[in-house]
Amino acid sequence: ESLPLATSNQILIRFTAKGQSSSRGFHLVYQAVPRTSATQCSSVPEPRNGRRMGNNFAVGAVVRFECSPGYVLEGTSAIECLTVPNALAQWNSSTPSCIVPCGGNLTHRTGTILSPGYPEPYLNSLNCVWKITVPEGSGIQIQVISFVTEQNWDSLEVFDGGDNTDTLLGSFSGTTVPALLNSTSNQLYLHFFSDISVSAAGFRLEYKTVSLTNCPEPVVPMNGIKIGERLQMNNVVSFHCEPGYTLQGNSHITCMPGTVRRWNYPPPLCIAQCGGIREEMEGMILSPGFPGNYPSNSDCTWRIYLPVSYGAHIQFLNFSTEANHDFLEIRNGPLDTSAVIGRFSGQDIPSSLLTTSHETTVYFHSDHSQNKPGFRFEYQAYELQECPDPEPFRFGVVVGAGFNVGQSISFECLPGYQLMGHSILTCEHGTTRNWDHPFPRCEVPCGGNITSDNGTIFSPGYPEEYPNSADCTWLISVAPGFGIKLNFTLVQVHGPHDFITVWDGPQETTRKLGVFTDGEPNDPPSSTSNQVLIRFRSNTEKGGLFRITYQAYRLQYCLPPPIIPNAEILMASKEFKIGDIVRYRCLPGYQLSGNSILTCRLGTHLEFQGPPPSCDGKLLCATLKCPKILNFNLCGL
Repeated sequence: ESLPLATSNQILIRFTAKGQSSSRGFHLVYQAVPRTSATQCSSVPEPRNGRRMGNNFAVGAVVRFECSPGYVLEGTSAIECLTVPNALAQWNSSTPSCIVPCGGNLTHRTGTILSPGYPEPYLNSLNCVWKITVPEGSGIQIQVISFVTEQNWDSLEVFDGGDNTDTLLGSFSGTTVPALLNSTSNQLYLHFFSDISVSAAGFRLEYKTVSLTNCPEPVVPMNGIKIGERLQMNNVVSFHCEPGYTLQGNSHITCMPGTVRRWNYPPPLCIAQCGGIREEMEGMILSPGFPGNYPSNSDCTWRIYLPVSYGAHIQFLNFSTEANHDFLEIRNGPLDTSAVIGRFSGQDIPSSLLTTSHETTVYFHSDHSQNKPGFRFEYQAYELQECPDPEPFRFGVVVGAGFNVGQSISFECLPGYQLMGHSILTCEHGTTRNWDHPFPRCEVPCGGNITSDNGTIFSPGYPEEYPNSADCTWLISVAPGFGIKLNFTLVQVHGPHDFITVWDGPQETTRKLGVFTDGEPNDPPSSTSNQVLIRFRSNTEKGGLFRITYQAYRLQYCLPPPIIPNAEILMASKEFKIGDIVRYRCLPGYQLSGNSILTCRLGTHLEFQGPPPSCDGKLLCATLKCPKILNFNLCGL
């Protein structure tokens, strides 16, 4: 639409957007023109989806308008600038606009058909009919430039003739429509209807007049191949689909004789089906609708049947599903209960797989929302000569490299991990070539009894973060006469709710070596006995990690003796070996109670044995003859 002519040589344009929703925006065209006067009319803008012919706006000038293909003028096609007595010059009519008609009779040899409102989304509750008529003896070919409607609810019907009783060439909805549509006569009838809710971008179609001396060029199905170029009477054209697609319709069509050239069958389609049987030695399997998005609520099963003693080598080429909700499973056998050797979801392309059965089941599930392009993988038969390779064995090593029948391999976990399952597997005889037990796995135990001289303790689930509400206890025991030195190489424990407690002994009643959270301790703890108890508790949803290494060391020195009030310690050295003694002596005015000598000895702990003495300040005044000063007794009585 046009805006009023500015009254000065400057204008200010301000754009404001509020709220959460967005739209397509705007497009302005401006032009400097002489101001309106008694001999000059106001400027005339270009109509949207059309053009203006004429740039003279003086009295007597005529400006004409025409629309882009597919649009029609609403209003007059020409306006004239007229004088007005004692007033400014004015146009004799308002500027027209270009709109998309809801239907019409088209008789030109070429033309464009648009959905109403194009390129904006069409309105609801439409019921539009276009009838195309070209000269007798000619046909009509429609090329689909763009097409998007509400799936299953808003449709375009195309009939091969002058009304809706003629042959239906197709009813199209969503985004699935052939690139070309050909009539077998000089007329086509198009009917578009939309329901009461949800619209889409609509469509743009272009048609042209073609000769009917031959049958019309058949549409090559998407993901298919056409064989045969001759389109005269009685010529045959055949179709084949690309690997993974199934031909739906007739694979051969014939150009029929008669006054109107037409094929005896419509061109077929190549579709990616939901499930099926594959018995070829190699092939392709696609998610339904590939490369478009797969439909909601799908449950598809494909079965690959190969000769006995062959398995399937599966190589993924494309993969995109809704993470955690839509998934693909590969099962090593013909049953729905066969072992799952791969379950995949999300955006990452899976690694290749080798099945060990001559029968393989492929199962795909999608839920009710968020459809994705799906998957494409190829399979190829291979001879089953060995049992499947156990590598990579996460957090462990495989001992043995022979995977033939009768050979055995063993599994060992890295320090800090515990083997779950059988440690030795043997390759069995039979057509499936499989191990006699499932592959074991290495997991971080939540606690346990450890008796090795050195090792590593990981947080539960390491290297993933530990879970909430974990409560794990480890007891480390080494040979008598040795202690245990801990080294916190990684501590990401979020206190105060998550923490690690260490005791110098097998029970929580023994001396506590410390409570540890984030960060490595400045002084790594060491025990005075051959046992250490470690307990980890978590009570937050934040998660974290820790890694503790330990090493046995020979116990040689006692910890410093305990300090008691009002006493001094007499010792020969600051290091206390087994058998060394210390002597306690009370300060003047205090009396020693207990054993004054403690000896460094190795029992359950390397420590000074026996309770330390005490220095009591309550002496007998009779012995010291304490005087009383200001009614206070110097002896403390």
